[in-house]
Amino acid sequence: MDNDTWQTPGPGTWETDSSHFDTTVTPLMAEMIEYAVPTGTREGFDLVGAPLDAIDVRFVNGQMYRRLVPIIGGGGRGSSTAPPAWLTRTVFSARPRLRKRVQTAARSLENRSWNGEADRWEATWKPELSATNRGLAAVDVVSLSDSELADHFEKTLEHSRSAMVLHFRLHISDLGPIGRLLDHTASWGIDPSDVMPTLAGASPATSGPQDALRPLAREIADADANPTSLDEVRAIGHSAAQLLNDYVLEFGKRLTTGYDLVHRTLGEMPDVILATVGDPQLLGPRSAAESAAERGEQALREVRSAVTAENLELFDELIADARRLYGLRDENGPITVEWPCGILRLIMLETGRRLVAVGRLRTVSHVFDLSADELSGCLRGEPGPHAEAVATRHRRRLLRAGSQGPTHLGPTPVPPDLDGLPEAMRRTMRMSANVVALLEADRNRCELQGTGVGSVSYTGPARVVADADEALERCEPGDVIVARYTVPTFNSVLALAGAVVTEQGGLLCHTAVIARELGIAAVVGASGVLDIDDGSMIEVDPIAGVVTVLEV
Repeated sequence: MDNDTWQTPGPGTWETDSSHFDTTVTPLMAEMIEYAVPTGTREGFDLVGAPLDAIDVRFVNGQMYRRLVPIIGGGGRGSSTAPPAWLTRTVFSARPRLRKRVQTAARSLENRSWNGEADRWEATWKPELSATNRGLAAVDVVSLSDSELADHFEKTLEHSRSAMVLHFRLHISDLGPIGRLLDHTASWGIDPSDVMPTLAGASPATSGPQDALRPLAREIADADANPTSLDEVRAIGHSAAQLLNDYVLEFGKRLTTGYDLVHRTLGEMPDVILATVGDPQLLGPRSAAESAAERGEQALREVRSAVTAENLELFDELIADARRLYGLRDENGPITVEWPCGILRLIMLETGRRLVAVGRLRTVSHVFDLSADELSGCLRGEPGPHAEAVATRHRRRLLRAGSQGPTHLGPTPVPPDLDGLPEAMRRTMRMSANVVALLEADRNRCELQGTGVGSVSYTGPARVVADADEALERCEPGDVIVARYTVPTFNSVLALAGAVVTEQGGLLCHTAVIARELGIAAVVGASGVLDIDDGSMIEVDPIAGVVTVLEV
């Protein structure tokens, strides 16, 4: 596609985001993201009194673009031009609505509003979402009539949308205390690379699926069995069958190979479950979460010893908040996005099978090219697109694979001028900048050099993969996974890896988080790693932050 086809989707400057979806994104997922991101971030920004209205998202030729929408400035919700500091100060002092927002920002920092979000998550949101997810997942979609299946689809879609809004709302709060911790420790002369290991063990959801299989792994070992299928696991005995069924009910209907509706759930990959339960590490004396907690406590003792006596009380508060919200950050996605959308995918597959049977689709996979209204309408016998028209949509969507749009659409990006903001808002923006910097790679490093996570080097065969789907298909236990980046959908395969290397990311990216939780070596943000020959032996040195290709 030439540049003329990459039209700016609205006023302001739009930045590309390739971290979750490729350009073959399905129309239903694009619609949900375009609704949930601005809605959820607006709720989050309102809560903390940020000088931002929302994060807006649009898909252009399948490529995801985002922009920060300021509360004030130039063209209001559209301009990329920041007003001068004097004008910002004048507007915030003159307008009652903005004065109130400044008060909210100050109150949010004083009261540490992120803890209120964490309280609601634990007491209300998480149990209610999990219960709804389990209830929707337990429905036998094959037994439903077409109209009942349409009802079930609409109910699940509405749940998925509202859960996704909460997902993005929580992401505004879960970064705050980590940024606050880094802001203070940096002022005390403590390096972020020393601070981040103190958070190990605070994200049990990261290793949760693996640790959930420990009782089943013990049952298999005690039976001296070597099952080659999940049916053979169930045949070991009632206890083994129950443990496996409980695991599949809890984790089997979650998206695993990616975030889009075309990506597979864990339950669709029985060989992956079988390989995971066969991991010898599950028979160890400690769970992955327990081992991570021990490493975190050791790192915490070392950092705390570097804090002066007058700052210890504040440091303990900072660590407690950061660890609490760090755990929520990784627990959020599996419950609010991967689980609801996995259930939605399975409903769509059943719908696709029925529509193929009556000639309304050519193949089952074409169901992912229908809109929500079309899918419901087809199940209810209403007129809709012909099979050939949907097939054409499908071909056009797949033709976008590999296309790359401009890094920015619209005016040249202008760095925000924070000088005119009230103090509380400046602090909030500075905290955000701290964590955003740790999500991204340092572009000034040499090739095969990045940010290391861990304390022990690892040598193994490189498995260069494009996504979680390929990793699950090709990786063997002990391989070094090499990828552009990883996301939580990689968690199942990373639990089996010896180490992980990524081209993108910093100390707070997903790869760094899971490497800390699982205790595996990692180097993130290392350019050139995707040029490593697949299968070659490489050394991953997290101390030096270097990847070395070894001579054969």
